[in-house]
Amino acid sequence: MPKKRERAAIYVRESDIGLATDSTTMESAMNAIRQYCRKEEYIVEPIHEFREAISGFSVPYFQRPELMKALKAAERKEFDVLVITEVRALSRKGAGEVFLIYEALQKAGCRLETITEKFSDSPVGELVLSWKATYARLEREQSYLRMQRGKADRVAIGKAPNGHAKPVYGYKFVDTDKEAKGAYAFNHTIIYVDSEGTAWSEYSVMVFVFELLAKGESLHKTARILNERGIPPRCKAKTGEPHWNASALRDLITHPIYHGEVWANRFRRYEKANRNGEMKMCKEMRPKEEWIRLPDAPAIIDAALHEAILEQVAANKSESLRNNKHDTSELGLVRAGYCRCGVCNRSMMVEYPSETQQRKGSTPGYRCRQQSSTHQGYMHNHNTSIQLSIVDTAVRKKIVEVLKDTAWVRARVAELRKVEKPPVDEQAIKETVEKLQVEMDNLFDLARYATNDKNRERLGMMMQDLERQQREAEGAQFDLADIEEEQAKIEAEIVRFETWVAKVRPNLTNPQYMETASYEELRLAVRVLGIVVTVSPLQGASDRKDRCDIKVTVPAVLGKIEKSSGVNEPTFRSPVAGLPLRHWK
Repeated sequence: MPKKRERAAIYVRESDIGLATDSTTMESAMNAIRQYCRKEEYIVEPIHEFREAISGFSVPYFQRPELMKALKAAERKEFDVLVITEVRALSRKGAGEVFLIYEALQKAGCRLETITEKFSDSPVGELVLSWKATYARLEREQSYLRMQRGKADRVAIGKAPNGHAKPVYGYKFVDTDKEAKGAYAFNHTIIYVDSEGTAWSEYSVMVFVFELLAKGESLHKTARILNERGIPPRCKAKTGEPHWNASALRDLITHPIYHGEVWANRFRRYEKANRNGEMKMCKEMRPKEEWIRLPDAPAIIDAALHEAILEQVAANKSESLRNNKHDTSELGLVRAGYCRCGVCNRSMMVEYPSETQQRKGSTPGYRCRQQSSTHQGYMHNHNTSIQLSIVDTAVRKKIVEVLKDTAWVRARVAELRKVEKPPVDEQAIKETVEKLQVEMDNLFDLARYATNDKNRERLGMMMQDLERQQREAEGAQFDLADIEEEQAKIEAEIVRFETWVAKVRPNLTNPQYMETASYEELRLAVRVLGIVVTVSPLQGASDRKDRCDIKVTVPAVLGKIEKSSGVNEPTFRSPVAGLPLRHWK
């Protein structure tokens, strides 16, 4: 009587999620299992061939769709044996997860086999399976450590980026003498031709994006223009259709590679439990001091222009009025961080009266309302408020007063520079380095004539001391270069500020013009001058109109000089440091 042929199912898993299910790697594994099944005279139906590209370590088995389909089919008695290439195909987490899958197959009356061995339903078979599963996990950990060491050496020795990740949009990897995919180059490959016949590459798309943003366009409008032209992004949206959006553009344009800087070790991955208790791989940015600088890439945009564009984008977000239904006269010139509570220093919000309150004569105002436990004191229980018209009138006067005479800005810069490190004589440093080198050369000549160990030891100590002095002197040279570069940047900021003042002074110091000046123009002046209003509480105030303490911080200039000089003053930092790009022109 002929032997009854058994039905088999095939399961293939590869950890590279970028692999297609019909890739050469997966097809090779499928062919190996098919050949084994023919040898064993198993019947394999196409519907019982399960394959997927998913991690067997970071993704638990019950979250792998194809594996769960295979287990469900086994419960329905659709096959008698599940065949895999190796135990690692089931899991990389060790024996625990493998035995959960094995027990599920046993309950369904199904066996588990690899193309090299069969596991008997006995303690010996389970021991072999346990050893194979443990080895799969150890193998994964060893390969992971080798891969991490290789990545670190690639960065430290080869000075190359991580070639396994996709290059930044607009760039491609090119080989160097030391490493494959060891550097970046512009990606000029044509990805789309629009209705006007314009050919687009990733490089030309990014040039176009930065040109739009440099003109002051918002991220939303830039995304809309790209979509209207039909230019496809690299990744598809959740709907499956190519679609640009402001969030994706913001993540893209903030990358430092666009002004030529290449950094490694910017992000770290870690596991985190979601709401359902499932572990997910997450990514977060490391502190800047942990980044590793790599050789520069070709820049699409100048570093200063890139910084200005990012400031403009931040300004667009904070200044957006599209969701505000109130008239500009009721928006508040110092809203969004420029009006502070005198009690807790929190940002005061603009509060609008209800219709009933308006009929009683109430008007919009700035308010900071803190209501916590009564045991926490006045800091956490207060209600500071002031009429919007009182604050805005005082701010208008301050703008006129400051623009009439801005010489105090240079005076303040000079005052801050007094507390900087004492000036270093570049020529004296150079002479010191040369003198130390001569002494080291002389000492080296003497060392050749030393005849005993004690004298050689003394000469060695003297050499070490001279080398230390030389390193310190050379370090002073680098410090001097940094100081000169920083002073040049500060001077450039002052010139830009004075140019802007010269441009707006004729209008904004004219009382008649100030009465009709647009909200956007006055709001820009507030942001550039860094006007900060601190509102004192009503209790104890002799005059309600004197409750506003107005300071001018000029964050683009004074913020930079304070940082370089090491002065830690309690000065206000505006929400958007610096001036938007289109207004510096």
